Amino acid sequence: MNHIRLFFAVIFLSIISLLFLPISFTELFSSPLPQHWLWFGASGVIGLALGDYFGFTSFVILGPRIGSIFTTLAPAAAFFAGFFIIGERINVIGVFGILITITGVVWLTLSRSAKLTMQDHQIGNVKKGILFATLAAVCQGVGVVLANKGFQTQINNADLPFFQATWIRMISATTIIYTITIFQGKLKQITQPVLINKNNGLIYTLLGTIFGPVIGVSLSMLAVSLLHNKPSVAQTIFSLVPVFVLPLSYLFYKEKITIKSILGALIAITGVIILIWRDAILSFFI
Repeated sequence: MNHIRLFFAVIFLSIISLLFLPISFTELFSSPLPQHWLWFGASGVIGLALGDYFGFTSFVILGPRIGSIFTTLAPAAAFFAGFFIIGERINVIGVFGILITITGVVWLTLSRSAKLTMQDHQIGNVKKGILFATLAAVCQGVGVVLANKGFQTQINNADLPFFQATWIRMISATTIIYTITIFQGKLKQITQPVLINKNNGLIYTLLGTIFGPVIGVSLSMLAVSLLHNKPSVAQTIFSLVPVFVLPLSYLFYKEKITIKSILGALIAITGVIILIWRDAILSFFI
């Protein structure tokens, strides 16, 4: 699914960029600076190719609700990566907010009800699912920081359009993931189930492409471009995914929503709120 999703995302984003940006098809490739290709390309490979691979595998093993909860670990990854790559600084209240978010995640995933929903899968056991979910969060956080670094490189004192930045991320991730798959000789094996529309997979993949890589990732790049040098804040906002996954998992998969799962999500969200308002909170105590 990830292969087909990235492929369609490149097509959709290419069309959108050509329609809404004053550039030609050749300028779509030539107008970005080499630094844009470096940072946004690395962001795409780490955040989308690797991050989505780990993330989707963890979803299969742990389920979408538990798997998505681990995305709240991404802000911590973004904070540490931002500290070393772009020199991002966060006050003690912000660090406290990140720790609260992580506490909510750990408390939820270690609860008895959460353990009952996590079962060994033919793709891997629960330990592998937790490891891959954690790696996915790290890749997402680092990917956002690298994208922020890309936006620091300006053309004529103007940021690269976020649609084009998203397109660079997508085409880089797509190139890498297909290259690896072709060298492994697994291209047909991986893409055939979607291409033959097994279990209506192609329809869901197209819908997932539109709402995920096209709309979702593009808006995330817009947020990163507006929140200058604050990738951990942007990633913390992105970590609200579990809030929306809880009702969706109930509607589509009939997963039971427990009081503990709700409290765990609320604790994680509380950490997000504290991080966003860290300066105002600190000034209140000073």
